Amino acid sequence: MIITCDCQKTKARLLALKQYLTTKVLGTDFVCSYYGECRSSHTETFYEGQLHHLGQCYDLLFDDLPLRVVVVGQEYGHSPPRVDCQARYNMIMSSGLDRRFKAGNGYKARNPHMRGTTNVLRLLFGIPLGFGHDSEFMMVGGKHIHIFDSFALVNYLLCSATSTDGKMRGLATQTMMKNCQGHFRETMCILHPSVVVVQGKTFWTWVRAAFDTVIQETDHVYRAKLGSTETFETVFAHPSSRSPHNWGANNHTPYLLETVAPSIAHIHQQLRIVL
Repeated sequence: MIITCDCQKTKARLLALKQYLTTKVLGTDFVCSYYGECRSSHTETFYEGQLHHLGQCYDLLFDDLPLRVVVVGQEYGHSPPRVDCQARYNMIMSSGLDRRFKAGNGYKARNPHMRGTTNVLRLLFGIPLGFGHDSEFMMVGGKHIHIFDSFALVNYLLCSATSTDGKMRGLATQTMMKNCQGHFRETMCILHPSVVVVQGKTFWTWVRAAFDTVIQETDHVYRAKLGSTETFETVFAHPSSRSPHNWGANNHTPYLLETVAPSIAHIHQQLRIVL
């Protein structure tokens, strides 16, 4: 298996994404035309303009077969506001390089969300499940690349509505979900993903509605189309869900092994990627 990356395509996607988001969401100021409507729909804490992470090696090729992975969450869920793409990239890469799957040797552990993300990226990129940090790197075009630099982390919502009690739980309103759908759809058109991993079933209806057609293939896998983009979508519980759905707790929960892994194997088969 030879893994390469079309880095020029990734650079072009990042430029297009930044141009769109700078014009429509967050430039030198927060410019989203829906801000007033969304802000007035939630009377408690509101963090606006939290943008996406796009790895520098997003446009992966496995023996010349494309594998562009987008992981989708509902929202960032806490402060700070006004996080541009570069700042978000720095956050995600810090989680990958400065933290570990398990705490130890002076390193803090990643949160359950990012542990779940680590698990699903390992499965997608053909790396056996585990917690060793060295095994989180892939040889891509002759360079060792951390898996967090080879995917996009996109939140459906570009703002977070939370409570005043400081608890990290999303309180997004229907107004926010409706208004952000256009931004999400445009992001998907720019990223042109091969695989979309939806982390959380509660907002799947909104994600699904952003695509032109969605056809279910298995309990957790769908084939979707958006303009010229054809993609596979997987819909799982959030990695930080309570047992038995807590696939971000470690690298061997039943949900991870019995639900997530078989779904990813099905996608590999459909994409003809043999790892």
